[in-house]
Amino acid sequence: MLLDRSEAVEILKNVKRGESFKILDYRVDKNLKAVGYLGDYYNLTINYWSGEAAEEVQLFIKALPLLSAEMEKEAIFQKEAWLYNTLLADMRKYSRVKWCPDCYYTRSDILVLENITLKGYKQSGTTELNDIHMNQLIESLAAFHAVSLVYEHRTGTNIGQAYGDHLLEITVAAEIAWFTTGLSGVLATIRSLAKYQGAKDIEFIDTKLKRILEGIYEQAAPSQKYKNVLSHRDLWARNIFFPINQTEPAVLIDFQTCRYTPPAADLNFCLYLNLLPKDRRQKEKQFIDLYYRHFQNNLLDLGLEDLLISKAELLESYEDFRLFGTVYRAVAATIVKLPPEFITNDFKYVDRAEVILNYMRTNQEFRVYMEECCVDVMNIALSRDAREAK
Repeated sequence: MLLDRSEAVEILKNVKRGESFKILDYRVDKNLKAVGYLGDYYNLTINYWSGEAAEEVQLFIKALPLLSAEMEKEAIFQKEAWLYNTLLADMRKYSRVKWCPDCYYTRSDILVLENITLKGYKQSGTTELNDIHMNQLIESLAAFHAVSLVYEHRTGTNIGQAYGDHLLEITVAAEIAWFTTGLSGVLATIRSLAKYQGAKDIEFIDTKLKRILEGIYEQAAPSQKYKNVLSHRDLWARNIFFPINQTEPAVLIDFQTCRYTPPAADLNFCLYLNLLPKDRRQKEKQFIDLYYRHFQNNLLDLGLEDLLISKAELLESYEDFRLFGTVYRAVAATIVKLPPEFITNDFKYVDRAEVILNYMRTNQEFRVYMEECCVDVMNIALSRDAREAK
């Protein structure tokens, strides 16, 4: 059994918040709909007597796989459990916007959360978001970033200095094979494209491209130039739930990738991973302006406008962090745009190039998407090289 009776009692106490009850029974059932990288998902049902009637509460459990022997996964899971139990819970006290699920219990191998699907929250069902969903996501993201600054101000705490050991990088680093294997796949794809077979492009690809793209590693760390906030760093469609009321903000899940970085890292990730390139180019300014209005209003509502990051800094940092959004989108495409049966351990951690290039030959939709990603990567690399040369 995942939970014993004493834990079920403690969970219900946290749900009822001081109300009296007598627990009758509880059960844990496998949740077959939820899918994720970290493992196993369950529904928790607790039946109790409220003093007037028999009632029931249904919650969601995220658990480390029972048979997991991967220390890396255990460390990642424990990072998220710590966040829910401490920093996220403390930040929520200062926020008027609901940007994450309520958490009622944590262990090093278990999270017990509210079941937001029972309240009507749903995923988009697509990897690209429409304008309504983008508006909901951006409102939530701006609130999450703003309350990070409020928390630091009210507690006198610098999140990066106080909790840096709990916010370690798990996805974008030179020693993380998932990312470096994907980056090698992207480089191989760029080398294969007909438009880059000229001598000048080949020389650039062979001598400069990898070094420029590896600048993403620096952008994954806290910035010495721009203001940092607690950043989610994995805001693609599968980690976002939308309420029935389309005027309300989205709820974010899966906080294990959190880092202390400029807001522009999340904002680039949000726009590059959730919009088609043509839509991003057309609506980018609109969504950045919307983000800044929400960010500003969150601080104004609390009388803390002095904490506001300037619009000029946001725009400058957004341009700098285009590298992050562009490269991550291309690397992610080598996983999320391929059939699940392709995603073996060798593919994830050893070599993706051959599989990617073969699939591009047989699947036109993937070829078009991957080429578009790679052209964006090449363009930003050429732009950064030209800027360095000045």
